[in-house]
Parts: sequence; structure tokens; C-alpha cells
Amino acid sequence: MKIIYIKLRNCSQTCYVDVNDAQVEPNTAYIIETEQGIDIGNTCGYLKYLNESEIEKTGKILRAATEDDLNKLPDIIALENKAFKVCRKKIIEKKLEMKLVSVKSYFDKTKIIFYFVAENRIDFRELVRDLAAVFRTRIEMRQIGVRDETKMIGGFGLCGRQLCCGFLNDGFEPVSIKMAKEQNLNLNSLKISGMCGRLLCCLGYEYDTYKDLNKELPLIDSEIKAGDKFYKVISIDTLKGKIRLKHDSLIVEVSSSDLQRKDNRFFIAEEVIQKLTEPYSKDNHESLEIQEVVSSQ
Repeated sequence: MKIIYIKLRNCSQTCYVDVNDAQVEPNTAYIIETEQGIDIGNTCGYLKYLNESEIEKTGKILRAATEDDLNKLPDIIALENKAFKVCRKKIIEKKLEMKLVSVKSYFDKTKIIFYFVAENRIDFRELVRDLAAVFRTRIEMRQIGVRDETKMIGGFGLCGRQLCCGFLNDGFEPVSIKMAKEQNLNLNSLKISGMCGRLLCCLGYEYDTYKDLNKELPLIDSEIKAGDKFYKVISIDTLKGKIRLKHDSLIVEVSSSDLQRKDNRFFIAEEVIQKLTEPYSKDNHESLEIQEVVSSQ
């Protein structure tokens, strides 16, 4: 069965639709029938061949969007802008503790959805009645979280790229502080938090990779034996496979290939030990603070 991924206009909602034998082009506008109403969206990515039990279809393609369909979009956008202003004004008048984020009208204008964030439950029944009286259509108030708010608004992250939630995420997977620890990151909340104030989504994307790589590396603060001396692990660069070790005032850097492992303990390879001990044979070794040791590789 052919399934295609559809990104609906002006919202974070996506649809998986069965295209049957229709010829569907990527990055093309189509009129979609969803459970909520008729909408317009663009096809994304590529066709997927899946078993029906693996994914839930939430709509179907009616037809490709025509020029007349696309010409209706400015009127729909104008309606959404008006609805946003009217709703925000009424929220202020009624002193409701909620923040309006976005407004979406379905393509057939049979329903307008108002997305908002709030710390507590809001009694918006009177607000809905007022909005229905103004726009003469079905009104839905949908409370969302701060991560969904950021996804809708969009922006750029600390990396300089577009926010992952805006163009990558189909949904939000849990992100924990454990994922940041696995990457040996500074746990300062400002360093590992996104625009939404929650932990960065990219921590979740990278977690499995770091977890697998770290299995072959020693732990921070563990000790590694080199000859008759023990070196303490002070930092690890997981991606480069570099480990910084310290013994007294001497700091050295080795690569993961310089290490040998036995019974869950790490040892410095024999051919590397001499390089580590060479600084101690010098007359001025007491004044030596940092000595970089080049990897044997």
C-alpha cells in the first residue's frame, strides 16, 4: 500500500494518506479530506510502502489543487488574521489567563481552530460563543504545550539552523537530562535548552549514537593504568575518540585506539606507555604542567 506524508497548511498537523493508484508528485499542493474537514496541504518527502497495521491513515487525497484553489488562499489568510485579532481582544476583555498562539481556518471554512497556551485549565465556553456569533462557523479552542507553540512560531536554534521541531518532527519524543550527560555536556540549563525552554530535541536524535560510542570509552573520573602509574580520565571527546588523562601535574591526550580493555578495565597499550613516561625522564619534569602526547596512530 502506498502512503504519502502530507503537511497541512498553517499548522503543525500532518496526515498520512493512502494514494492508491494516483500519481502524486512531491512538494505539490493537494486538496485533502481529513476527519476534521477539507483542507489543503503539500506532499512531503517520498512515498512509503507500509503495511496497513503500521500506520494510521488520517485522510485521503481528493484532487490536486487548481489555480482557483490557490487563489482562495489570500481570503483564508485574511480570515485567520481577523480571527486572531478578534479573539485576542476578547481574551483581554474577559481577563482570561491564556496566550493565543495561532489561528487556522480549514480550506472550506467550515471550522476555525484557535491554538493557545495556558498554565491551567481555562473556561472558554463564553469565548467560543462570542467567536461563533462573529464568524458563523464551528469554533474549536485547542490548548497546546510550549514545544508545540515553538514549532508553530518557528525560528532558529543556537546552531544557526531552522528549529528541528519546525521541519523535522512529526511528533515529540521525550528528552531527558540523561541524554545530555551521555554527551558530557555542560548541564547549565541555558546551554541545553531550546527556545521553548525545554531540553533540546537534538539531544534525543544524538543519544543512541553517543551511547554506542561511549560503550567503548572509559568513564570520566575513572583510572587507567599505564605501566606502574594510574592516570585519571578528566575529559572525553566522544566523536573524535580522544581521552585526556592526568597524573600529578602531567596531562596527556590519547586516542581510543591507544587503549586496551580487559574485564571492563582499560589499560594503556604497551607501545604508548613509553611516550607517557618520557617527560618524567627529563631534568625539568617538575616544572612541566601540560604535556601533549601524540597518538601512536
